[in-house]
Amino acid sequence: MGEVALCQPLHDPHWAIAQLKTSTSPYPDKLREALLKRFMWEVLFSIENGEIAVASGEQTHIAGCAYRALCCIGQVLFALNRRYHINEKGALVQAAEFPRTIRGLSDRAAHVWAAIGDSKVAIALCDLRALERELRALVETEL
Repeated sequence: MGEVALCQPLHDPHWAIAQLKTSTSPYPDKLREALLKRFMWEVLFSIENGEIAVASGEQTHIAGCAYRALCCIGQVLFALNRRYHINEKGALVQAAEFPRTIRGLSDRAAHVWAAIGDSKVAIALCDLRALERELRALVETEL
């Protein structure tokens, strides 16, 4: 749906894309609700899976869980702000500028990666937990 909403058709002689675009604005409430439900759950799920992997020292898995948690935070912020999310690249930087966002999001995400790079995975996961709590509070004020 996001691709349709954001695309600039080069050729649409039968107005098929133009017709599809009408269903993308305003941002559908049911889509917003579904994305918030799915990705809020997945933020915490990803963090918890990373925490489980700490005992065995599986840094690649921990990094993957951190990446997934941050991607899901982006998804939630896009949905919360009724914006279409079509790519993870640059999404958190963009989400950090939304009206409804987490304070210091870009710097805090960078701190998560710095901690992982320094093998301080417990700190990274603790930072992710703080982001998840703030995100949850933000979502709860909107619903």
